[in-house]
Amino acid sequence: MAIVTKRAQGGANAALLVAILAAFLITYILFLPQDTRDDLLDGKSISSSSTGSSGDDLVQLLKEDVGTLNPVDNVRDLDLPNINIFETTNAKVLDTLTPFTIQNSWFVKKSRQTTFRINDLENADNIILNFQAPIRKGILSIWLNGNPIFEYRVPAINAEPIKLRKELLKKDNEIIFSVSSVGAKFWATNEYSLNTIQIIGDISDKTRQEGQNTFTLTDIELANIEKSEIRFIPYCSSEAEVGLLNIEINGRNIFGAVPLCADRYEIAVPTSALRAGQNRVLFKTEQGNYAIEQVKLFFTEIDTPEHVLFFDVNETSFDDLRNNSFDAYLIIEFVDDTQRKRAELNINDKFISIDQTKKVFTRNIDSFIEEGNNFIKIIPDSILQIVEVIVEMREQDDD
Repeated sequence: MAIVTKRAQGGANAALLVAILAAFLITYILFLPQDTRDDLLDGKSISSSSTGSSGDDLVQLLKEDVGTLNPVDNVRDLDLPNINIFETTNAKVLDTLTPFTIQNSWFVKKSRQTTFRINDLENADNIILNFQAPIRKGILSIWLNGNPIFEYRVPAINAEPIKLRKELLKKDNEIIFSVSSVGAKFWATNEYSLNTIQIIGDISDKTRQEGQNTFTLTDIELANIEKSEIRFIPYCSSEAEVGLLNIEINGRNIFGAVPLCADRYEIAVPTSALRAGQNRVLFKTEQGNYAIEQVKLFFTEIDTPEHVLFFDVNETSFDDLRNNSFDAYLIIEFVDDTQRKRAELNINDKFISIDQTKKVFTRNIDSFIEEGNNFIKIIPDSILQIVEVIVEMREQDDD
């Protein structure tokens, strides 16, 4: 009998415990927020980030890594001035020798060894030796740098110019004049008297065979260039009369050919050849005349998408903001705290600006928040390096 009584008492205690737990659970559910209670009764999981003030004093609505953002800036196409490059060649006296007399007889042998200089041998062509011979008897011999270049009888005072082969010439040159022997005529003398002795050549002025234009690019413009090209029309008399046309940008050759005169050319410019600040476009040729006209630089910009972040605010969280129990904050962390950070923020079509050097930007955005879907669009005005963007709700202090 005693055993039966103990079992009845144990069953009653268990039933009482179950009833107490059930009453506690019902009471807890009744005091939950409406949307949380509905989710629980519908069998949905409860997230602390969507419950607002469900016991947490900090609710994170958004946390996202961003990285580097480049400002979107239109890169203007550029018109450059026309360029004329041409070869200028003028005849010039390169050196003048002192007049002298040379003789050859049984009793006198007199030759003449002298020097002359060509300062700009590289740009000199058609070099000749010119002289007058008022006295001329016998055969005149001339040696240049150890090589015979003339051995003839001069028939007139004004001698025919003697061409000096360029491969025999140096900057400093030695020339020897002598006259032939009289042979058995011991009484005779062969003799030449030379004056107005000049070394003459055609000198090309290379300084006019190149011309340049300059243009500038900002750091932002350079960062936004995807590709570029230069367009121009070369005018010349004929392709047979001109040499290679070379085009360099900042010392990098982008074109080297004999172009068709009056044809339009479109030449790709490697982005790596460009630089922030001043850029130099150089046109040059080795031969002939060019008029380079309608010179234009065209730029294609990088298609930089706007950086947009999205986050959701449920009814409970939004109510917590409206009743001032929570505040919403936007936090943007940058990589460094020295560079200037400038940007426009569009938060649900409401705008604020960033202009600071500090590493962290923090702003209360209670008035920007909407129930449901929200967005933040970052529009950089300078190159930004962003570690992360956070939107969080902080419970207000009762004090």
